[in-house]
Amino acid sequence: MHLRFGLLLATIFEILLPVASQGQPALPDVPKEIAVPPGHKLLFKMEAKGVQIYKTVEGKGGTLEWVLEAPLADLLEEEGGKAGWHYEGPSWEAVDGSKVVRDKTEDVKSAPAPKAKQDIPWLLLRVKAAEGKQGKFTPVVYAQRLHTEGGKAPGDLPKRVGTNVGVEYKATYYFYGQAK
Repeated sequence: MHLRFGLLLATIFEILLPVASQGQPALPDVPKEIAVPPGHKLLFKMEAKGVQIYKTVEGKGGTLEWVLEAPLADLLEEEGGKAGWHYEGPSWEAVDGSKVVRDKTEDVKSAPAPKAKQDIPWLLLRVKAAEGKQGKFTPVVYAQRLHTEGGKAPGDLPKRVGTNVGVEYKATYYFYGQAK
């Protein structure tokens, strides 16, 4: 009898669990340095594919170095359709015209990517809705960059000031709003 009851419960959970979680992406496992503060919930996630743009500047001692200027990426829905853009600011803009930008009242939090020598760090940024159109991004207060691939500055030193280069990268962005 207990075995049948256990199998019945297992079957019910197999049926109900996917239904309960439909439309809600799974919470990512992240280092504590970039964990979203309590009181927030995951709203959605998007894949990014594009470049990290680096610019040559003169560093201390007169040596030339690469400095991140801006990202430039397409944001994609989980099904692969165009969801928006990620660009200078940093800013995230949805195809519906809503947009969030970095809230500079809080520092960006960072954790090394698992393959830190080749992939840009994972980040947590406080964001705020930009003036203008209301839409998908309006309730977002945190953006988290995870599962990065590529995007690191070139390994070779730059040759002249003002040179720009785009380095391909991919990432998954998780967007959080206030829990109600």
